[in-house]
Amino acid sequence: MDKTREEFVMMCRTAIIDKRSLSYTELYQFLVHCFVRADKNFDGTVDLNEIDGLIDEAAAMPRRYGFAPSNDEMYADDKARIAARKKMFIEMDIEKDGGVTLDNWIGFALKHITLKVNRFPKDFLSGSAENVTKQEFIDFIKKAVKKDTPEYRELYQYLLMVFLKGDENMDGQIDSEEFDKMVEYAAVAPRRFGLAPKSSEMFKNDKERFEHRKKYFDDMDVNGNGAISFNEWLDFAYKHIFLKVSQLP
Repeated sequence: MDKTREEFVMMCRTAIIDKRSLSYTELYQFLVHCFVRADKNFDGTVDLNEIDGLIDEAAAMPRRYGFAPSNDEMYADDKARIAARKKMFIEMDIEKDGGVTLDNWIGFALKHITLKVNRFPKDFLSGSAENVTKQEFIDFIKKAVKKDTPEYRELYQYLLMVFLKGDENMDGQIDSEEFDKMVEYAAVAPRRFGLAPKSSEMFKNDKERFEHRKKYFDDMDVNGNGAISFNEWLDFAYKHIFLKVSQLP
């Protein structure tokens, strides 16, 4: 998984929050591949002699982005590293039969990743982070509308995640029904801070809401094929956010 730092953060956050997401599938496959490569004798388990390689391979990616220390930073010498890995092995070897199974590894890894994600920079956009204040969200989104900032790159990744979540048949396009769901998902954070009204406050019923958003969709669907791609969603969302930011104090 060759990713930018922003892509890596968004993938991990999304994977931990939603096991039905593409991000979780990608993370799961990565962990499986690490396990298979560590299983040198092809017996379907990882033994004590193989655990060191498994941990190092899985740690390579977070280390690349500065989210995990190197072995040299963590351990005084090889003896200390091997002792620490043995403790990890004992924790994973739930059956105490000398072999870590795939489900043992996945459970251990997800628990560890969840702890790491909780130490990531604050998640300003999903609306699920309890440690983000309204003022912090406003400060972030004001920076995010400037396209040369790290905040914009994070916004870009978030809007891509929303698009992929809406693209249920994975054809790289969104229809009007999927677009309606995407708007709801993208509005979670601003609604949490009272910066956007709820759909129930804007529309009398679902039909009215859908018809209203269908007009936006049709404006984006310039070739009239009943679908929009990511660039059209990105342009629509960015313009909408830019307008909302311009109205903030």
